[in-house]
Amino acid sequence: MEVTCPTCSARFKVPDTVEVATCPYCGTTFHVHTKETGEHFFFPPMRKDAGGVLLKFLSRQYGAPADIVDAKVTKKELHWVPVYFFYLHGRSKLWPTVEEVQFMGIPAGSPFKTLLEGYPFPIRGKIFFDEAVVKKGHYYKPEVPREKAEELARVALINALQGEAAQEDHSLGDVELEVRYLGLVHYPLWELRYEYNGQEYWGYVDGTDGRVISAEYPLMSSARKKASLMALGVLGAGFVLGIAASAAYGTGLGLLGGVIPGGVGAWGIASKGVVKKRIVSEVMKGRSGNLYFQPI
Repeated sequence: MEVTCPTCSARFKVPDTVEVATCPYCGTTFHVHTKETGEHFFFPPMRKDAGGVLLKFLSRQYGAPADIVDAKVTKKELHWVPVYFFYLHGRSKLWPTVEEVQFMGIPAGSPFKTLLEGYPFPIRGKIFFDEAVVKKGHYYKPEVPREKAEELARVALINALQGEAAQEDHSLGDVELEVRYLGLVHYPLWELRYEYNGQEYWGYVDGTDGRVISAEYPLMSSARKKASLMALGVLGAGFVLGIAASAAYGTGLGLLGGVIPGGVGAWGIASKGVVKKRIVSEVMKGRSGNLYFQPI
């Protein structure tokens, strides 16, 4: 059936069995029959086992033990993290091509507020809050005032516009900003601990779809040795090329020109491949890029 958003009047189709819909244009969540909107929502947690999802993901990582899927999960707790959701629209008055439209979630509390900063929260799938979820995990109330979160969202929007203007070699100039509050959402997050070979490791899994937000795993000794050999090979190749360049041009600068890049490449491989454990993520973090491999 086709419904009309009570906020922006956009029309879109939803399944006939749906009672609550989220507008794909402005992010408003409403009852499809009564058009009632609200300000407190939650995402129903997934039915998949979070421990199994985590271990299966880790088993696919470079250098992970083949039997890590059989590791013992020692802790599995569901946390309801408060997140303020905003619709952001900004544009430069000088340059029509400098424009940003974003949906942003700003964590408002819990010990996991920093972990979820810049997290790409979904806008679809949330439903009106049900008090029963409080009994299904650790529930946290907002610690950050809504006004403070709105200001953070506004600053983030301006920074995004400035970055876009800089890419086009423009000064931003005056801007038009729209920061619309979409409501408070309690977002499910799984906190996990597992044991492998007598050592404990941690992981955090998105409770809505099973994305691994961040987790650590042990790196097999064979993988560490391979990385060490690769690093030595890169360093040796740089040294050989440097000697060749030095002989060809009759100056010691050629040697430096080979050794320095080789050393940088070798350090990059060694710093990621010779550690005993790694931190991985399958989520693009807004502030630090793709955290697929980060040494400890």
